[in-house]
Amino acid sequence: MQIPVAENLSEIAPMLASIVAKTSWLPHPEVVKELKEAIFPTTRYKSNHPRHSLIMEEGSEVGMYDDNCTPTWALLWSHEIRGGTKKGWTTAHVWPASSDITSYTHLANLTLVPEPFASMTDKNGPLVAYLRWHSWQIYGWKPKGENELTKPDGYDKIVWRYFPVVKNPREAIRLRFKDHDNQTTRILGPIMKRFHML
Repeated sequence: MQIPVAENLSEIAPMLASIVAKTSWLPHPEVVKELKEAIFPTTRYKSNHPRHSLIMEEGSEVGMYDDNCTPTWALLWSHEIRGGTKKGWTTAHVWPASSDITSYTHLANLTLVPEPFASMTDKNGPLVAYLRWHSWQIYGWKPKGENELTKPDGYDKIVWRYFPVVKNPREAIRLRFKDHDNQTTRILGPIMKRFHML
């Protein structure tokens, strides 16, 4: 006997989306509105661009290649969440725009998902359409060049869970950044100051 082809989960996708929405944490709409753009000038590292190497444009340093550290910082720090990500959670990207410096740490592109559900929200997982439609409808954002979206079946019945609102999220990020002295902050600090991001 051979292992059969994996079942198409589209028929139960609305039920799965409802479960994931209730157990995940999304950026608060007011915080996304306040910050408007990517929090850190970073993108996902690659084999030819290792972690902590610089992103260069026209001979100038404009950012840094990173792993999922800065997206997690963006999501947690902007909502004054202390202590970092606990075991059992993963920071998921709504769109796989990991090479786009304007999308990689944009709050509208991030969500904190229980690890068992991570594969359902990744790449072409059955819940991607729900998260993308949510990002477009609630935050008014999608990466540049993305196609028009279609509302998935059952979307209107889903109840999303948001982090609590923070009155001054940029200041919260500045304070947390200042408290961290590591290779990432030492590289990003001068770049962010030059672009008035700190």
